[in-house]
Amino acid sequence: MLNQSHPLLSTIDSYIEPLLKHVLQTTKFGGPIKLDSVSSSCNRTKNDCFKLSIPYAGEHLVWHILFDSQCPEMGPDFIFNDQNFLMDPDIDTLSTWVPSLVKWNLNDNDVLLNVLLELLEYYKEYQIQLLGKQGERLQLEYSTLVCEAQICKKDIDVIMLPLGSKPVEAKFLIRISMDYSRLPSHINKSQNNEAMLLVTFYGPDWNRISPQLFLSKNLEDILGGPDSLRIPPLPANKYLMDYVPEVIKFVEEKINNVVQCFENRKTFVSTLLVLHRSGVVEFDALQFNWIVILLEHRDFYFLARFDLPPTFPKERPQIKLQSVYHMTITGRLYEEVLNDIPYSPRWQIKGIIIKLFTYIIENVSKFQANSIKNNR
Repeated sequence: MLNQSHPLLSTIDSYIEPLLKHVLQTTKFGGPIKLDSVSSSCNRTKNDCFKLSIPYAGEHLVWHILFDSQCPEMGPDFIFNDQNFLMDPDIDTLSTWVPSLVKWNLNDNDVLLNVLLELLEYYKEYQIQLLGKQGERLQLEYSTLVCEAQICKKDIDVIMLPLGSKPVEAKFLIRISMDYSRLPSHINKSQNNEAMLLVTFYGPDWNRISPQLFLSKNLEDILGGPDSLRIPPLPANKYLMDYVPEVIKFVEEKINNVVQCFENRKTFVSTLLVLHRSGVVEFDALQFNWIVILLEHRDFYFLARFDLPPTFPKERPQIKLQSVYHMTITGRLYEEVLNDIPYSPRWQIKGIIIKLFTYIIENVSKFQANSIKNNR
């Protein structure tokens, strides 16, 4: 499977291939690493140089890794697309920040992965230092976010753009940690649910700010899609230490709402199962979105289908009546949707059910007459 996903991997020199394979398989970089191109340092049939695209702070860092097939015991050289990073490193810096490169061990299949992780950690520290050179605002944003909002340093990536020249943008990527286990298991299909807040500062005094919320696809679908996830704006006079907790609360409320609506739908269906056990035809046993019951009134039998919207009880259910005797011209059971049903989201679930059934009985004679009239 990996070779199919990375066809260039089969062209890599045999002693480098297992090292690179571990890099491409890892999930430690917050996203997949892409193998973009390969080449040979000495015109051999197998390649020993390649280019990786590494996700970081909403961007992709392009790093060229250069091995020498004639000296497999030697570690690689690097060319970074940010030319100012490690422009002239000394051995003490490398020993401190990239020990896996200084003590390169060809027999360790994770050695290249460890080097990249260490380099990325040092790159993050390098970008944090750049913040302090751009005035007080950005440095204060970062320090208060860590100290006051208690966001872990490992959950914050920062980057100054464009790389290697005078910055005009500063991006903060903040991973939001929260408990997703409360979500119903049938819709919480992914073990990698993730929420990230990307905040971009720009303008002469870094006072123009653009926040964006990014969710993993499964989590976005669970919470109602992008249209329901519009976070509040971030004015220039508000700091991240105050804004990030607001966004966390916003996402938590969305999760709480999904959980509560699921429990309300489950209670509605469960109550009907108890009250009309003998008449239950079928129901949604996973998401509790609908239930069909066979009812009788004055020797007239009919089906009542209750469809519950995702936000029930904020939105009222839909009730559809179907005759078990009468067909339409297309060969389907004659049916009608009941309109103007009595409803209030403030009623208790059992109270809602009682009022709905009362309304059904009040309208079933009219429905019976219409079904006879329209029978084909």
